[in-house]
Amino acid sequence: DSSSTFEIGKGVVLSEGSDVVIFAIGEMIAEALSAKEELEKVGMSVAVVDMFTVKPIDVDLVKKMIIGKKVVVTAENHSKIGGLGSAVAEIMAEEGSGVKLRRVAINDRFGEVGLPDYLQKTYGLTADDIIKAVKEAL
Repeated sequence: DSSSTFEIGKGVVLSEGSDVVIFAIGEMIAEALSAKEELEKVGMSVAVVDMFTVKPIDVDLVKKMIIGKKVVVTAENHSKIGGLGSAVAEIMAEEGSGVKLRRVAINDRFGEVGLPDYLQKTYGLTADDIIKAVKEAL
């Protein structure tokens, strides 16, 4: 959207939902929105948040969006270590949220080279992987 604004350190709620929140960044936003559509077909209410930046992270928005959720999922095409998932996990731990967290990201391993579709599937970075993470947490 050409009228949207970008502010470092601020996330944007793309959709509201009461059961699950997916915090996504970059290319994973499209996957998160696809996962939301599929999860809603089976009766889940899913929020999706675009977390434009990880450093600094929008602490207030994360705190607000996890309230009352059954599951929190982070989705990033980055290592599980030191990225969006880690930042959200730290906030949740400090809040004592007690909400289940699943991180859809690259496990700690050496990377490969390939076409984007191949890499997404190889590293488990698809809408189906997000859906699987939600269902496993419930």
